[in-house]
Amino acid sequence: MIFESFIASPQDFSVALLGFGRANRAVADWLLQQGGTATVYADTPVEQQSKTRYESCGLCFCEGGFPDVLTQQVLVRSPGIRPDAKPIAAALARGACLTSEIELLLALTPALPLGVTGSDGKTTTATLAAALLRAAGHRTWLGGNNGTPLLARVGEMRKGDLLVLELSSFQLMTLSNPLARAVITNITPNHLNWHPDMDEYVAAKCRIFGRDTHLVLNADNAVTAAIAATRERNTCLFSARRKGDALPARGRIYACGERVIVGSDAQERRFDCLSAFSLPGAHNLENLLAAVGLTAPYLTPEAPMHALADFRGVAHRLEYVDTVDGVAYYNSSIDTSPSRTAAALSALSAHPIVILGGRGKGVSFAPLTAALAHSAKAACLYGEAASEIVGALPQGLPFVLKRGFDEAFSAAVAFAEAGDTVLLSPACTAFGEFRDFEARGKHFCELVKKLNSERI
Repeated sequence: MIFESFIASPQDFSVALLGFGRANRAVADWLLQQGGTATVYADTPVEQQSKTRYESCGLCFCEGGFPDVLTQQVLVRSPGIRPDAKPIAAALARGACLTSEIELLLALTPALPLGVTGSDGKTTTATLAAALLRAAGHRTWLGGNNGTPLLARVGEMRKGDLLVLELSSFQLMTLSNPLARAVITNITPNHLNWHPDMDEYVAAKCRIFGRDTHLVLNADNAVTAAIAATRERNTCLFSARRKGDALPARGRIYACGERVIVGSDAQERRFDCLSAFSLPGAHNLENLLAAVGLTAPYLTPEAPMHALADFRGVAHRLEYVDTVDGVAYYNSSIDTSPSRTAAALSALSAHPIVILGGRGKGVSFAPLTAALAHSAKAACLYGEAASEIVGALPQGLPFVLKRGFDEAFSAAVAFAEAGDTVLLSPACTAFGEFRDFEARGKHFCELVKKLNSERI
């Protein structure tokens, strides 16, 4: 097999890096450490400083897209590149091997990998899981879809370490070896501008597990509950709504009072920790239950309390920014789907003025209607998807339609009065006006900071 031989001697193979984002830069760093090299194919120009550095180490760059014919023996795709792209399919037919940063990492690491996927809550769940493991004294690595590729650091990992990997459907599309332990937080329509249909999207998520995987699933999500019904063993369900007897006897995770309870009719473990958990919303309780379920075998009784006492959430996820003129500003730029925005709205006790928009993912905005009717004071819309979102707004909700993000922010400021909340929860990707959701969230924080300085 080419893959096994490549892992053993990467310097002996010709390699094409398809895309040059964070993941494939980590692959480039690992290749160079092993004495190998590669040709990089990039759709857009690579910044000159980075390009010059890698060229000096032996990498060759071809910008402007893929050629019709890829002659290399090993193709390493960036997550956002479809594995069935014509040049890739033709190369595979000729006997080439297709892989990715995640697949290389899983093949090389001596650490025990724990996987986290789902439509919403992946990053918070994975971050919580790593915090729980570290509080229990384990040497823990956290990476994957959260923007931290770890392949270049695989040489630092040791047997006995634990590796928490957040995995997107893009990353899972070609995963051939399921993880021994994994959690699926939920599955709702998402990324249907990339996946042709829900069937492929769900199938990609399901590649994280095999028959022998110990799988943690959301009992309150229709898709993950259906997955659980197909499994006879090694399955544990969590719920933020149900208690003990309402969950399967074979494996359940739920909150009761100040405790998270994990186990079955045969054996239970109780972690006194909820008094220390400060993240708002039922969706964040779900994230905590998922994280505890994933990591429970490795936790000491006191680890969750210690971990949660210091846990303040992850940037761009219902992140409090500042209060200006009596108006509280929250950055939840990670909310790139309608279901995420609905969850964010339900988590805030205030009725916020919501900034919505950007580029859609090919999914319906209908889930916003009830959430906005119940929880929002007004909506400020911007970007490519704004006109589509208008159709999902509840009757009578005040709204404005703006071309750009800054105009929508200014409109939200104008709407707000002392005691109000302004929430950035876009329900769309940031693409078009921003590089990614992080750049959008940082810009929002900068606008709030500027607004505050103007008031002083």
